[in-house]
This record gives sequence, C-alpha cells and structure tokens, in this order.
Amino acid sequence: MAVKSTVFGGVVLSGQEAETFRRQVTYGRPKKAAIESARKGDRLGTEFEKTGQVVVRARNTK
Repeated sequence: MAVKSTVFGGVVLSGQEAETFRRQVTYGRPKKAAIESARKGDRLGTEFEKTGQVVVRARNTK
C-alpha cells in the first residue's frame, strides 16, 4: 500500500486503497451536493465559453 502526492496536488494510490477507490468510482452514488456542484461548474464553463469571463462571488458561511 502506498499513497504518494506531489506539491502540485497529484495523488497516486496503490494496493487496497486503489481498489477501493476504483470500486467507488464505478459503483458509488454521488451526494446531492456533488451533483449540484457539478451543475454549477457546467454553467460556469458554458458562460465562460460564450463570454470569455465568469464572476464567482464568495459567500459568508457563518
């Protein structure tokens, strides 16, 4: 088993962790928050392709 990462954020899994991750990707069910986040990302990507810019505003979570 090994988990290796780089300063650029890449992660390499091996052994049981790799097998578990592969099963999760293949058979896992995404959470509602992940689905919504992907939809928002798709909308931002479409807007960027059309206009060449997007506006992302931070919100206070407290």
